[in-house]
Amino acid sequence: MIKKGLEAIVGKRYVLDDEPTLYAYAKDLSLIQSRKPSLVIKPKNVEEVQKAVKLANKHLVPLIPVSSGVHFHGETIPEQGGIAVDLSRMNKVLQIDSKNRKVKIEPGVTWGVLQEALKKEGQMALNPLFPHPQMSALTSSLERNPMLIPKYEYAEPVLTMEVVLPQGDLFRTGTASAANTEEAYPEGPGIDFFRLFQGAQGTLGMVTWLNIKTEYRPEHQKVFFVPFNKIEDAAEAIYRMQRRHIGNECFLLNSFNLALLLADEWPKDFEDYREKLPPYTLTVVIAGAPRRPLERIAYEEEAMQEIASQLLFQPASTVAGIAGLQDIMLDKLRTPQDEDTYWKTRYKGSSQDIFFITTMDRAKDFQQKVMDVCGTFNYPTKEMGVYLQPLERGRACHLEFSFPCDLNSPQERENVNDLYIRLSEELITMGAFFSRPYGPWADMVYRRATTYTATLKEVKKVIDPKNILNPGKLCY
Repeated sequence: MIKKGLEAIVGKRYVLDDEPTLYAYAKDLSLIQSRKPSLVIKPKNVEEVQKAVKLANKHLVPLIPVSSGVHFHGETIPEQGGIAVDLSRMNKVLQIDSKNRKVKIEPGVTWGVLQEALKKEGQMALNPLFPHPQMSALTSSLERNPMLIPKYEYAEPVLTMEVVLPQGDLFRTGTASAANTEEAYPEGPGIDFFRLFQGAQGTLGMVTWLNIKTEYRPEHQKVFFVPFNKIEDAAEAIYRMQRRHIGNECFLLNSFNLALLLADEWPKDFEDYREKLPPYTLTVVIAGAPRRPLERIAYEEEAMQEIASQLLFQPASTVAGIAGLQDIMLDKLRTPQDEDTYWKTRYKGSSQDIFFITTMDRAKDFQQKVMDVCGTFNYPTKEMGVYLQPLERGRACHLEFSFPCDLNSPQERENVNDLYIRLSEELITMGAFFSRPYGPWADMVYRRATTYTATLKEVKKVIDPKNILNPGKLCY
């Protein structure tokens, strides 16, 4: 019954239930248990999304929004079955507003498409660390992936959005909520809703377009690399640089992650770089905007050199003698990598990441805990990635530990999964804040936040009383 109704809405061609298709939507690059949807539909516009949602609501069938073919945390796996709503056909860059520094995109717009479109207009999106080219930029923004540029005093790039609510009603946030107004600012009249749909994993609505912030592409820029032996020494340097507003992009990678990123000839370059690179490398991009760019770069470089003399480190144009590293890094920062060489999947095909919010002065403590727990599981820490990203001028940081895993090896899956669960529990107990509770993290987080959890469940009941949208995620 519902299949025929959906065919009438999106067309028979875009209602799929063959086994290969269902299997493709049953899993992702995480360790989350796979489960097939009953159907996959591919609407082409918001009207079709609304009609499909209303039909599913009538028949009490769960819907799982899917924006691209690249997912890492199990957020699109249909835990309670239902219909996967693939929004990848909605793939238009609807508007680039260079003067007001924003871009309006549909769910199917990937990082590869978006950055290329913005480049032509002298703009750039505030992207996460070297995103997969086929990953949805809309989803990435909604899920609050950390931005590489901590100089701006905001933690997320979201401005306004259009959402199809669980009953099929259309809802718009911020200044987009009123007719004949510019969709330029996230705060609406009275109570703000724009954060309600962020981090919700599609449980409260399907976002059909999103306005996100952009910035001018730098006219001139210089890249500096600073080697460190200890994460705490790097943290102190970042603190001081952020206080002085030095740099645009600023991030710290350990030798394993940086070797994955830089390797051209695989695996020769990777093995060579992993041995040569320092334990940690801080990358800082000093950039000049349209107004007097060279003077800006000179001022920030002088300030960085002053900090370097105080802390006894030396910024350089390369590390480990890698020729042309400045240009290589800038290219990777401004252009998403090829799908075949995506850095996080190069080593074993998948990477299980533990990431959380903390402060940089605690990075050392968390790193030690990770090393200790890895030892109990005999996990080789030389195959572990470390990524530290300051947020909002060093006010907080995103700290991430990555564990490559061959998903085709049952023994390796089991060992990494056990490590993942044990380590996550230990880190939360220490005070790590999991602001994006995917998969097994949900129970860990929500049982420690009883009042917060109860309130979230009440919100879900009001917005989605029939529990149609992505049931089983978060605390729902």
